[in-house]
Amino acid sequence: MYAILTDDSELARAEIGDRSYYFTEFVDGRRQEPLEGTVSSVACWGDTAAVRDEPERAAVDADGTRATPDAEGHHWGTVCPTDPDYREGLLERIGRLEGDVRLTTLGFPGAGFCRCERCNRRFEGSEHDERDAWRADVLTAFVAAVATRVDGELTATLYPDPYPGSLRERAGLEPAGLAAHVDGFLVPLCDPGYGTSYWVESLARGFARELEGLEVSLSIQLSGAEIDPERLAGVTRRVEPHADEIVYGTYPDDAETVREAIERLREEKAAPA
Repeated sequence: MYAILTDDSELARAEIGDRSYYFTEFVDGRRQEPLEGTVSSVACWGDTAAVRDEPERAAVDADGTRATPDAEGHHWGTVCPTDPDYREGLLERIGRLEGDVRLTTLGFPGAGFCRCERCNRRFEGSEHDERDAWRADVLTAFVAAVATRVDGELTATLYPDPYPGSLRERAGLEPAGLAAHVDGFLVPLCDPGYGTSYWVESLARGFARELEGLEVSLSIQLSGAEIDPERLAGVTRRVEPHADEIVYGTYPDDAETVREAIERLREEKAAPA
């Protein structure tokens, strides 16, 4: 199965692949109206505008570093996942969407986050002795709440680190717990041009093994930028045995490259053995 991910409404309707993922909420804080018949892609805690306007909303580590675009290793602002007003607003917006939904920026923004007074208080009052376990419960409970509001399939985006335990430690995401509430996981493995591709196959294989036994699908996101159709098709061939769906991040300038790569792959599958 092939799909595209785009923020362009015309491209989303261009029938490239089997379906389109369409950005409705962005990590910079922008929002746009959902598009009927597409998978609405929603940035959860990633919201640079909210953090810029109200810095106290940003997740913070033990050293007092806030998760803003100015902090080393952060490319956007991240709201603390226990912020009750932001959480409720996010759930309300998701509840207004129709059809399938993909969640992005779902986890805490790093292993040391969040250490705000609210998170410290809630952790200390919880039944958990280990902070990672508490963080995983916070996010799993959020996804469970989302699942009750989505009338289509629900897909959760995972950070591209399949090493056992790493997602829990890094972002507070526990696939085994989340699997009870989602239909699938999507892992972005994006690199314009793919000068090398062995790592793409390695990570895809790792996720396939990590999710083995869970009743969820696995989608791998690739980039359609700065690459020719045969090269993109070649990268897809290496990843496809480990995934249920390939999603191509696609801008208007990449559309024909992605379309041609998909056509080549489909022709190969249709050819007699």
